[in-house]
Amino acid sequence: MNNVDKPNVTSFESLGLAKQQKGPAQPKLGQEDFMKLMTTQLNNQDPFKPMENGDFLTQMAQFSAVSGLKDIKDNFKVLTDAMTSNQALQASTLVGRQVLVPGETNTLPDKGLMQGAVELPTSTSNLSIKIMDANGELVHTIDMGSQTEGMVNYQWDGMKTVTTNDGSESQQRIAAGQYKLVAEMEVEGKPQAVDALIVDKVDSVSLGKQGQGMTLNLANTGSSKLADIRQLM
Repeated sequence: MNNVDKPNVTSFESLGLAKQQKGPAQPKLGQEDFMKLMTTQLNNQDPFKPMENGDFLTQMAQFSAVSGLKDIKDNFKVLTDAMTSNQALQASTLVGRQVLVPGETNTLPDKGLMQGAVELPTSTSNLSIKIMDANGELVHTIDMGSQTEGMVNYQWDGMKTVTTNDGSESQQRIAAGQYKLVAEMEVEGKPQAVDALIVDKVDSVSLGKQGQGMTLNLANTGSSKLADIRQLM
């Protein structure tokens, strides 16, 4: 009968199948160990040079402080985990919803309206929103006139004025797609830029790592922070 070779441990190790040896467990001092050490210290102290009450109280206070800090750290971890879970639950309910978020570009759908808003820091005598194409050319201007401080909604049906060869004008709907927004408000006769808000759909939500917040992955304009949501549509 042929002898059966013994398994080659070196070969197993090269395949990553060798059993890994666990190192010795690191000793840890707990509250009971600390009390034993302190009791031993008291029993073996020099009777002619006993521990001062202040030294004893200092050691007790130091131990209490360390124990208290550990409890605080553990409680903060529990609180952080609970807040993260709560945020994840809240963010998951946004999937499929339309939200109003800051954005420099907005989408004109194949059918329907481009929608959004402008958040005015103060009242204005005139508010205008310029819509630019990918080449930076002006496509349309939405004149909204005098507006008060706060949220001002806008919408556009995609129609623009076209001048024909004979000089007449007609309305024509432009192609669907992404268009840049430039919003300006007039304050004391001077133009002032103002941030525009866009309506977009939430496709998914990414959970933050290492203390970072949630990220909303939007259908048309990339990603946005959960804190940036101005309104649920």
